[in-house]
Amino acid sequence: MFSSKVQIPPSATVTINTIAQQKKLAGQRVFNLSAGEPIMNTAKYMRETVDWAMDNGQTLYPPVAGIEELRTRAAKWMNETYETEYHEKNTIVTCGGKFGIYLLLQAFLNDGDEVVIIAPYWVSYPSMVRLFGGVPVTVETTEENNWKATARDIEKACTDRTKMIILNNASNPTGTMYTRHELNDILETAAGKNILVMSDEVYSGLTYDGRQFISCGSFGEYREHVTVVQSCSKNFGMTGWRVGFVFGREDIIKMLAKIQGQSITGTSTISQWAAIAALQEAKTITAEINREMVSRRDIFINTFNGLFPEKINAPHSTFYSFIPLKAFGTKETDDVKFCEKVLEEGNVAMVPGTAFGKPGFVRASFGEKPEELKSALNALATHLAI
Repeated sequence: MFSSKVQIPPSATVTINTIAQQKKLAGQRVFNLSAGEPIMNTAKYMRETVDWAMDNGQTLYPPVAGIEELRTRAAKWMNETYETEYHEKNTIVTCGGKFGIYLLLQAFLNDGDEVVIIAPYWVSYPSMVRLFGGVPVTVETTEENNWKATARDIEKACTDRTKMIILNNASNPTGTMYTRHELNDILETAAGKNILVMSDEVYSGLTYDGRQFISCGSFGEYREHVTVVQSCSKNFGMTGWRVGFVFGREDIIKMLAKIQGQSITGTSTISQWAAIAALQEAKTITAEINREMVSRRDIFINTFNGLFPEKINAPHSTFYSFIPLKAFGTKETDDVKFCEKVLEEGNVAMVPGTAFGKPGFVRASFGEKPEELKSALNALATHLAI
């Protein structure tokens, strides 16, 4: 029989996206607002670098912790962009940011250890904690408080079994961003209790309206108690390449490399060369994606507000809108049933808020191309007879 630890639900976002793709393959017109990715083409110079790598035999097993040049460039990118002080020895390349999170949880959790998670949370956090025998402890937030947890909220959730705090900044699904003062208070609380903070910062480059992103890695006084998870997926539009990073203490990176060496060996060599090319032009690529996502966000919000009964606000980061059910003008109060019916009958895919620990809401992505966003919202309004 299977281990009790793997008795977990499948990822809700992956499940919805898979159903949407299956309907498309069956010839149906489907509007996919569930996928967490910016739909943009890979830049030409990244493709050229990959061609060079293949032509020059760069297709063998990579070093377990990542190609040296990539680790060095990734650390430099963090230091120059987010005022951190990382080096190659503080950096490991992982198969997407998601596997970086997986490695950290595997490295630190024993059965019964508690991990504090702020809701709404990314759908995979609780299940990944449970995979390694951990116990997710949820800190609730409200829309009225901008979906933020305070240091005091987090402190009250901690016990003598708390091993880790997961902080998702900027937040999927809400787009919430924490200020330097708020982060300092949280990190001070964690350090005082000798608790590790895993800061999931994969949306750091997708911040809008002049908002400044602050990395937990930039607080030198708390560096011993912080690991930062980063990714090429969102910042550089490389979702399918599967390249992520973990930055942290040297002893942590060595342990993650040991686990990686006994599991997936390492991240695809070709993908790592694509990431090297992306980091060479990081400012240009991220700025381009940022501009495009702002444009798509505004199109999504303006179209939505022109079609549905209640107005919604534009998020200040990520490429998601976390929408209360009532904004759609529906009488349905069950977000899971709402999303299932809309996908089945209206062919519009969104993710129920329940998957993020917040029933009564729906997450819609505006990562799709502008015309697709407009068509999706019009199809949804037609289905709901707005």
